[in-house]
Amino acid sequence: MVQAGPPRFFVCPAATLGDGEYRKLRVVFEKREDECLVLRFEGTVYAYINRCVHMPRRLDCERKQVFDASARHLRCSMHGIVYLPQTGASVSTMCEGEKLRAVEVYEEGGEVGIADFRVTAAEVIPV
Repeated sequence: MVQAGPPRFFVCPAATLGDGEYRKLRVVFEKREDECLVLRFEGTVYAYINRCVHMPRRLDCERKQVFDASARHLRCSMHGIVYLPQTGASVSTMCEGEKLRAVEVYEEGGEVGIADFRVTAAEVIPV
């Protein structure tokens, strides 16, 4: 039987991903090894490639967090570029309007995962 839709990769039980929390995955995205963030903000789950638009660094490259102190924005720990969690759009003057690369995510049946045709492999990174 042929699977309809993109490949699905389980990330975590939905109940274990609280608001302002995130999980990281090693992924093959568009045939390139990368890292993905799966996060919950205001009850909704989002996923982005973990790479700042300003410079190709992980958002959490210097500090093990991706939300800013207010927990209202994502923030690159190296240069302080700030993003809206709902869209991945930068609101910092230097990179205003540029966006993090979104990854298709799902939340159903009590689980959170990614399901994107551009992702061919994924592995949760233990905390």
